[in-house]
Amino acid sequence: MRSSARALAALAISVVAASARAQSPAPAAAAHQPSEVIGTWRGTSTCTDREVAPACHDEVVVYEFTAGEAPGTVHWKADKIVNGERGFMGELEATYDAAEGCWKSEYPSLQPTTVWCVVVDGGHLTGTARRLPGKQPFRKIDAKKD
Repeated sequence: MRSSARALAALAISVVAASARAQSPAPAAAAHQPSEVIGTWRGTSTCTDREVAPACHDEVVVYEFTAGEAPGTVHWKADKIVNGERGFMGELEATYDAAEGCWKSEYPSLQPTTVWCVVVDGGHLTGTARRLPGKQPFRKIDAKKD
């Protein structure tokens, strides 16, 4: 009888442990794989603070995300639409930043460094651009996946 009781107890513990693992949320970075953002996205990039970025212009954009060279990264090619034609704006490498909850890239330029942070919700991409060191947001992104 004792071995049956031990076997039953061991089985119960295994079931409870498996159930707890199945219900535990996955780590944030593991839950956000490059596949969620890879593809073509079309939408707008709107200026939100022209004091922080006086040369900012509202834009209709096309973003192409492809797999990055390093595991867990994505390559981000940004174009704007001007007079119906795509015009190249730039390219970045992004990684998922669990602390900020977004695909993040820093772009050092002649101006202060710009931090881009985008979030995927199904077929909807939203995000911001902000200037360092003060982290002032100056651009809002809103795009849909093709």
